[in-house]
Amino acid sequence: MHDLMNQMDSAGFISIDCGLPDGSGYRENVTGITYVPDTQYVDAGETKTVAAEGFARRYRTLRVFPEGVRNCYNLRPVQPGGKYLVRAGFFYGNYDGLQSPPEFELHIGINVRLTIRLSSDDSSLSEVIKAAQGDTLWVCLINTNKGTPLISTIQMRQFPDFLYPHANASQSLHLRRRFNFGTEAPLRYPEDPYDRIWKGLVGSFPVINTTRRVETTPTDHFQVPSRVLETAISSRNISVGLAISAAVGNQDDVVYAVLHFAELQNLSRHNQTRIMDIRGKGSAEAILRSYSPPFLKAAHVRITNAAVGQTGIYNISLIPSNASTLPPMINAMESFLVRKVDELPTDLGDVRAIQGIRSAYKLKRNWQGDPCMPKDYVWDGLRCDYYDGVDTPRIISLNLSSSGLVGGIPPSIANLTALTTLDLSNNSLSGMFPDFLAELPALKLL
Repeated sequence: MHDLMNQMDSAGFISIDCGLPDGSGYRENVTGITYVPDTQYVDAGETKTVAAEGFARRYRTLRVFPEGVRNCYNLRPVQPGGKYLVRAGFFYGNYDGLQSPPEFELHIGINVRLTIRLSSDDSSLSEVIKAAQGDTLWVCLINTNKGTPLISTIQMRQFPDFLYPHANASQSLHLRRRFNFGTEAPLRYPEDPYDRIWKGLVGSFPVINTTRRVETTPTDHFQVPSRVLETAISSRNISVGLAISAAVGNQDDVVYAVLHFAELQNLSRHNQTRIMDIRGKGSAEAILRSYSPPFLKAAHVRITNAAVGQTGIYNISLIPSNASTLPPMINAMESFLVRKVDELPTDLGDVRAIQGIRSAYKLKRNWQGDPCMPKDYVWDGLRCDYYDGVDTPRIISLNLSSSGLVGGIPPSIANLTALTTLDLSNNSLSGMFPDFLAELPALKLL
C-alpha cells in the first residue's frame, strides 16, 4: 500500500472520497479539507456514481463490493496506541436502479462492529473514537446477504492522547449524538481543529448566547470550541426541567455521555442563580446535585456505565434546584455507546510478513483485513494460534498449494517465526531453495 503520509492534507487529516477516479482529488470549499481517491487504500470493489444533489461532493461517487464476504480499507501508517476519530459515510442514492438499499456490517479495527442500514434517499455517518492496536487501522465492509455493501467516504483524524480518556486500550466509543445547542448551523473544521461535526439544535427552547469567548484550559479533556459553547438552550421557566434524548441503542448497551456547560450570563450582577440536578434515565437519584456552570469557562459532566435499557433510548434530565432563580441550561452534548476491546489483533511481525507474501505473489483470495481476526474471517490458507486470548494471535500454518504461484520464495516468509507448517506444493516456483526456511524455529512440516 502507498504511504498515506503523502495523502494527508495540511491538517494531518486522511480524507477519502471513495470511488473518485485517480488523480482527481480536490479541496472542499467550506472546510478547506483535501479529499483524495481511495485507490491507494483498497484493491477490491467497483466504482459507481450517483445523483447527489443537495449533498456534499464526497457523496457523488461510491465504491461497492459485489464479491467477497469481507472487503477492507487499509489506513496506515497509524501510531500504535494513538487515538483516532474514524468516520465512514454512506449514500445509496439508488445507484443501481433497484430501489433496494442494502444492510451490512462495518468493522473498524477488529473490535468495533456496527450494523449499517441505509435508506434510498439519505446519507448516513458512523463515527468511532478508538486507540489503534497496531500500525494499520482496518475499515472493513461485511456482506451479510442483505444487499451489496457500499461506502462513500472515510475520514480519519488523530487526537492527542489526553482527549476522550474513556477511549483507550480497553474500549472504544461509538458516537450517537453530538449536539451544539442554541444554533441551527452545524460546526466542524476549521472552527473545530479536530473536525468533530457538531449538529445544531434549537427546537422550541429559549436560546442563550454571547459574543464573548468561552475559556478552555490546555489540558481540558474535550477541547470544545468556544463557538460551540457560546450558545445554549434553557427550559422555558424555573418550574420546568430539560429532558434530552442522549443515546439510542440496544437494551444492554452501555452509554458514555458528556454534557458541556458554560454559563453565558453574568448572574452576580443581577443577584441570580442557576442551580440544577442532573439525572439519568428513570433515576430519582441525581448523578450530580446542585450543579452551577462556571461563567464563561468550559466545564463538563460525564455520565458513565449507564445502560440504555428496555426502551432503547437513554434520556438525561436537568432539573432546577429549589434554590435556583433561573431555569437549567446546556451548551452542548456528546454521547457514545461503549464498545469493549476484548480481542487482540494478529502479531504485528506476522502481519507485515504475510502482507509481504501477499504483495510478492499478488494474491487476492479473501486476504483482507487482519489475517487472524475476527476468527470468522481468517484468511484462506492460514491457521492461527490464539493463546486463549491472552496474547496476540500468531500464524502457525500457511497453505498456498495449487495457488498458481510463480517466481521465487519471498524472504518475508522468514519473518513468520511461529510457523509450524508451510505448503507451497503444486505451484510454478523457481530458484534455489532458500536457506532461511531451515532457520524458521518452529517449522516442522514443509
